Amino acid sequence: MWAVVIEAPGRAVVKDVPEPEPGPDEVVVEVAMAGLCGTDLHLFEGGLPYPYPVIPGHEVVGTVVEVGSDVSGIEVGDRVALDPNIPCGECYFCRRMRFNHCLNWQGVGITRPGGFAWRVAVPSRVIYPIGDMPFEKAVFAEPLACVLYGVERAQPRIGDRVLLFGAGPIGLLLLQALKRAGAASVVVADVRRERLESAERLGADRTVPAGQEETLREGFGYDLVVEATGVPEVAGRCPDFAMPGGKVLFFGVCPEGATVPVRPFQIYRRDITILGSFALNWSLGQALEMLSVGAVQVEPLISHRFPLERFLEALALVREDREPRLKVLIQP
Repeated sequence: MWAVVIEAPGRAVVKDVPEPEPGPDEVVVEVAMAGLCGTDLHLFEGGLPYPYPVIPGHEVVGTVVEVGSDVSGIEVGDRVALDPNIPCGECYFCRRMRFNHCLNWQGVGITRPGGFAWRVAVPSRVIYPIGDMPFEKAVFAEPLACVLYGVERAQPRIGDRVLLFGAGPIGLLLLQALKRAGAASVVVADVRRERLESAERLGADRTVPAGQEETLREGFGYDLVVEATGVPEVAGRCPDFAMPGGKVLFFGVCPEGATVPVRPFQIYRRDITILGSFALNWSLGQALEMLSVGAVQVEPLISHRFPLERFLEALALVREDREPRLKVLIQP
């Protein structure tokens, strides 16, 4: 079968590889489509501490074509989404329900073959049937699950005023989830005008382009400030916009070695809580529920589709970020 293989940092090819065979507790999924994510970019650039070569792709939906001998409740022909996170269930953190910090963690498309391929084999316990939900909707289950975990970490209260930096695909999911969680208003800031227009269509109460950040300062500040750009300079400014007793959520993925200035007295005197949110923690089922009832709009987030053989072109589009884009899908 054909698959994308990142052979080493900075070097990816599309080539013929052996088809996967299911272990006793695994299923093989024929991939319908998979989302291209910032994590895939980090993996390509060598920004993650995992071995190569690897077949990337962790936002995966498709159809079950084989099941292992010990699998029950899943049948050939089932349309499914998958949770790419495979915790051991036995380590220190798993026993404390912090599965996203599993000491023996494995990840589809990161530490084991992923979904930028014709087929992928995964443990049956990370498979979620989607019924007749369109694949174009279900493919957002994994990124939305990450967003829902982040919102759970932030615990916004009904009536909160929120400032959100970043209106890419993740930012636009965060916008909708925060509104669903009860935020009275969400102000969105971004450098791209077309992304702010998308935010306005999806419910932003106000949008602010780059260069007008001073207009973000309103009243006493915001109950919650969310950083979803992954830009250290933006992250460093977030506490300035939080009101006394407010919260700051770092959701965007900054470079591992990045640092930002922090004024401890400001954090202390203004009672600011700083939070992180890493990946997801068994929230994919919640995401599928949200998608199934139309609580979150995702179809407007799809801007590009590429066949598998044009993966390098899709990757360049994301890396260079020269033309307007939101979510990029790879369709084997």
